[in-house]
This record gives sequence, C-alpha cells and structure tokens, in this order.
Amino acid sequence: MKALSVVYPLWFCLLVVELPLLGGPEGADDEKAPRVRGLSVYGMDNEQNLPVIVRDSIDRHGKPVRPQQYITIQFDILADDPPEMKIKFFHCDRDWKPDVNLFVQDEIHNTSFVLDFQTAPNGVSNYRYRYINRFPDTQDVVRFDYSGKWIFTLTDKSESTVFGGGRFIVVDNSAPTRLSVVNEYLTENSSPLNQIHKAIVHVTLPSEVEGSYFTTVDVLQNRRFDHSFRIGVNDRDPYTFVEGYGTGERTFGVSDIYPGNEYRTLDIGNATRYRNRDVVRLVEGADQMRSFWRTGPDRNGTAVLNRFSGINSDYLEVLFRLDLTGSDLRSVTAGGRDIYLVGPFNQWEPTPDYRLAYDETEHSLVTVQLLRRGVYDYQYVTGIWDEATQTVTQQDWLVLEGNDWRTSDVYTALVYYNDPRFGGFDRIVGFAQATSVAALPGSQ
Repeated sequence: MKALSVVYPLWFCLLVVELPLLGGPEGADDEKAPRVRGLSVYGMDNEQNLPVIVRDSIDRHGKPVRPQQYITIQFDILADDPPEMKIKFFHCDRDWKPDVNLFVQDEIHNTSFVLDFQTAPNGVSNYRYRYINRFPDTQDVVRFDYSGKWIFTLTDKSESTVFGGGRFIVVDNSAPTRLSVVNEYLTENSSPLNQIHKAIVHVTLPSEVEGSYFTTVDVLQNRRFDHSFRIGVNDRDPYTFVEGYGTGERTFGVSDIYPGNEYRTLDIGNATRYRNRDVVRLVEGADQMRSFWRTGPDRNGTAVLNRFSGINSDYLEVLFRLDLTGSDLRSVTAGGRDIYLVGPFNQWEPTPDYRLAYDETEHSLVTVQLLRRGVYDYQYVTGIWDEATQTVTQQDWLVLEGNDWRTSDVYTALVYYNDPRFGGFDRIVGFAQATSVAALPGSQ
C-alpha cells in the first residue's frame, strides 16, 4: 500500500483532545476549567459532508470571483462564561505543511476573532455553549484566496494555548476530472490481501503547454486525510502509473488500495437505552476480531449526531471493549505494537489518547471516550507510537478488521497544480469522487 507518511507539528496532533481552556498543571482547579469538546469541520451545513469547498469561478490571478460554498467549524465548550476564542487559517503544501510564503498566507484575511455561539439546551451537563461558524464568512473577514490544502487552529485570544485544529480542502474546478474505481485481485498476495480497489483518474488539462505543472494526484479513501494514495509522474512505485503525455488529457492510476472492511457502528443516540450520566456499555457486548467476518453497510467514515435540542444532545462516557484470545493478542501486538481506536471523533488518526489497555475487571482491552450522542463509524488499528514524530507508525488497518472487495468505500481524487508564482505553491484544480461497488472483481 502506497500510504503517504508525513510528520506533523505537535499542535496539529491535538485535533480532538479535550483540553482545559486555561493552561497550567492538572489538579483540582482543572476540573472547573473550561473545556473544548467535539471539534469538527464539514462542508456546508451537513456533518456528513467532506470538508471541501469547490469553486467554479476564478479570475485570471486564480482568486475566486464568487465564493459558492463554505465549510462549517463546530465545537462545544464547558465554561461558566463564553471565553474569547480565535480561529486562524493556514494554506499548506500537498503534504499539509503550512506554506512559508507571505504572498499566499494572507495575515489580514486568515483570522477570525468573533465567533458565534448558542447556549446549550436545559438538561445538558457536559457543555454550556455550542459554537457553529461558517467560513468564508459573509463579512469577508475570512477568505481563502488560493485553492489547496488548508488547516486551522483553535486558540485563546493570545494564541498561548492551542485547543485543537482541523483540515479542509479548497478546489478551483478548472481541470475537469473523472474518477473510476474497479475491484481486482492482486495476484502476488494471498487471501484476503489479494482483494484490492484500483482507482483511475482522468484529468483534462486546461492547456497542454502548462502540462508540466500537473504532475501529481492524490486519492483519498473515505475520511483518511492522513493516508492518501499519491500518484506522481516521477514515481518508481510499480502500483502507480501516469499516461497521456502530449494528448491534452492525463490518466493517473493506483492499483494497490486495500478496501478493508465496512466500519463498525456505534449508536448512542437513544436516551432510553443509554441514559445521561451513565457510562455506556454497549448492549451488543464486547467487540471481536473480524479478519474473515464481513459486516453490514457503514456510513463511509462519518458520524450522524443528534440534533441540538434537549438532553438528547449531551455527551456520554462510552466504554469501548475489544475481546481477543491470548494468541490473537500476542499476534497483533508483536513487535511492540499497540491497539488504537479510530473514527470521526479523532479524524481517523490514532493517538495515545485512544490507545486500548487491558482491564482486569472487564477481561478485555478498553478505552473510555466522551462522545456526543449520535451514530458513529469506528474501527481498531495497530501501530507503534513514535515519540520523536508524535505519530503512530507502522499502522495496520486490516489485521483486526479484515479486507474484502465487497466493501463499499468513497474515494476522492485531488489534482495538484504547482503554481509557479511567488516561488511556487500547490493549488488544487481538479476534484472528483466515486464509490466502489460491492461486487465481483472487474465490476465498476
């Protein structure tokens, strides 16, 4: 699998960690300190939308004529009074690293100091204020002049404390793009790792003269922003290819994408089944290893949260339990590996806060997470925590979950244009999506 490996700054690893709004050592006072919870970003007004802004109208300088879409940033705060918050945006290169480029990073229009919020409904105990804000905003305070990958940070007013952040994508839709996904066998692997998805991206170039600037395409699987499949003209990877030089159309392909399994589902939306203030113990029992076990359809990595009304929109402590035999546990954790929980609640990126540990009372591997009521996709991943890079390395998404081409995944293709202005920076000028079909190999 050709997964992109990138080292991110420490602040960016704090995506969904619940942090005190005020700094200082943990202690009794911290229990009363304001906390940020449930930080998320999505497209338009639907929490299931990929956080993408697609613009069809740009001027000759590559700036938007009329912003047609927006992203929404949402989070909750437990505090006595609404604190002063700040959101700052950064344009990034194709590897999510912020550009060091004063022409691209607009200091005037990349920060929002005034954030709208609502008071929580009566009966809710785990937050007091909900912040929901759209960007670009209607006052033109925040705008995204250049397409590409963007990140944001949520801080206090002085930027002395970072509470979290997120990622989104802005597309200037100037290079028509089509994406298709087929099911195939990878004959050199044994079952079930011989079952793969092949993604093919067709890009119509605005001008063949500028074709040298269209060299790279990323393919994303569901919501896994940290593990894109990269296809480049200078690749030496036997599973990627680029064709169509001199024709006005480029074809980019990657043929070693493991479909995995349909995600597990957590439903804590029902207040009768799971009461407020009680620790959630799933009525279905502990999760099991499912290497050769296929489940029903999922939501392709999204969450459907309860509406912002009454006690049904509160947070619950959820006890995740994974039951493994002794031999299975030794096998999947060999070489110093740990097991992590991933889902939309941590942007599908394993971190130490979501590491499972054996509990003698439960006789299972467990982790407890505070989640807002709703329905979530999730799964388990193994890997090794690297203190130096602050990332989980050698990630294995299949050993506990299985792999089957009957799994349906949503794929997203991003076409990069290396804009030569200002010393060069990455824009995204093509965007397409496709869903794999749960069928025999060769189906499309």
